[in-house]
Amino acid sequence: MSLKPIGKVTNFADEKTMQLLALWKESLSIVELDKIDAQELLYEEYSHYILVHDPLKMEFPEKRKEWNRRFCRDAGASVVELIKVQGNKIYFRGLFATNNSTVYAILPYTTFDKQEADFPAAEMEILKKQTIDVLLQHAKAKTILDLGCGIGNFTLQMARMNPESKVTGIDLLEATMKQCRLNAIGYDVKNAFFKASSAYELPFDNGEFDIVVCHFMLHHLDDIAKALSEVKRVLTRGGKVLAFEPLDHHHGTDRCIQDWVDHFENAGFLVETEQISRAVFVNARLK
Repeated sequence: MSLKPIGKVTNFADEKTMQLLALWKESLSIVELDKIDAQELLYEEYSHYILVHDPLKMEFPEKRKEWNRRFCRDAGASVVELIKVQGNKIYFRGLFATNNSTVYAILPYTTFDKQEADFPAAEMEILKKQTIDVLLQHAKAKTILDLGCGIGNFTLQMARMNPESKVTGIDLLEATMKQCRLNAIGYDVKNAFFKASSAYELPFDNGEFDIVVCHFMLHHLDDIAKALSEVKRVLTRGGKVLAFEPLDHHHGTDRCIQDWVDHFENAGFLVETEQISRAVFVNARLK
């Protein structure tokens, strides 16, 4: 590459976690510039930029060939949103580069070069975005747990919507939780907290949460009953679970609405459901 390095990336992404590229669209990274003033590269009239950076040392499946073209060849090219600047550190959303990658250029963004490119589009991600507004309307309480929070984008949205509340997100990998904490710092969200944990052994006291949110995560579990038992334990008396699950996407077992009703009723919940698009919304309250 003939371009000269101008800075380094700080985040908690690696080749393994980058397989979930759609999640990283919502995540923050810091670009720390080397001997360059950030204001020399940024413009008041631009909210988005193209960053040229080290490529990912991996290959996505063939159906994601546009991802391979853009991120895995001689260089990576990410279209990012500017979040904030602190000295020589610039916070960007949507940088598809792993931790410690070199950045070679930061250029004002105007439009995609190929409008029909699959960059990156996933039906499940579209469905998730369709359902988030429903959860935000219902997820209002003093203590909220986001079970299987991924990169923490929805956790932070709930925290912003409930500034007086304590919102906690959990997922399996500590590296992902570190990235969630970086995201919270970048967005100045101070009431969101993240822990690495299994849904089968929640590191919380009995009755600690008023609401537990499960956004498209229960269908990933091998033992849903065990997870719901733990969820029941950490809920306050009269607490509730808000869950969305897909009806046309599964991991080993194809479940209909009644299957989800049975799971929650067997766990000791009173259940109401509503079908929204290709998903079921479960509003379950402790008996």
